[in-house]
Amino acid sequence: MLESEGATPCNKSRDVVETFDDSSAKYDFTTFLTTVYFIFLFWRFASIALYSVYATDCFLRAKLATLRCENFTRFPDPTKFEIAWQTTSAINSFIAIAILFKLPEFPGLQVVSTRLFRLARFWSFFFQLIVVLTYNVILIFHEHLFESAVIEVGFIFDEIAIWMVVCLWNFVPAPNNKSFDRCSGLVIAYYWTLVVFFLENFFLFLLMTSQAALDVTGIHEFESRSKGLQALGIVLNATEATFYFAVMKFMWNKLFECNPEAEDLLKKDTI
Repeated sequence: MLESEGATPCNKSRDVVETFDDSSAKYDFTTFLTTVYFIFLFWRFASIALYSVYATDCFLRAKLATLRCENFTRFPDPTKFEIAWQTTSAINSFIAIAILFKLPEFPGLQVVSTRLFRLARFWSFFFQLIVVLTYNVILIFHEHLFESAVIEVGFIFDEIAIWMVVCLWNFVPAPNNKSFDRCSGLVIAYYWTLVVFFLENFFLFLLMTSQAALDVTGIHEFESRSKGLQALGIVLNATEATFYFAVMKFMWNKLFECNPEAEDLLKKDTI
């Protein structure tokens, strides 16, 4: 007797089991990555706290930027630690950018670029970035220590990366269960990422503002430089503070975004 054509009940059961196994494996892998990312975020919070201790001590005790700071004893190798903090900060920004391409709400680079170019706030934010990068380049050219130059290069990468995060995440709404399926851990990771970016830029804003108020810059032998360079350094340092304030404010507003559609914070000029 010939078997009837089509799938048998046994075959259908096997297909259901295989589909379930594939979904379960995908879910387990996503859960694993989310767990690793939470560990990474824990380090981010810890590194921001430790860097805050280092930078605050240098400023209050010696009235110096960390580039010029000496005799710090609260934990060993603070300069190497600062480089590690910068590296993970940049990695965090690149992760935030990479995840965009997995989101169905992301309209695509071409659409985002077209919309950005029409926003006045985008161009002023871009100008802030250029000024900040110029300041860091000046610091590098006046630097005599290799590690300090590496730190300034790290700031350049960090500032470009976080600038890209702001511009791209401006067009993506807050996550929901539809975006992330059952993985509510990803939603929590999204908000904790905003919190860590907010805290980081909030501290940098306070630090740069305080330094500018007391004429503290990272320029080597600042007091012996020409009056013109001293004035330029103070102005650029203050502009750097406004850059961090803009990023901080964006992250703060993004934390409270509850619209199913992206609110376009750049267009509303809320940064």
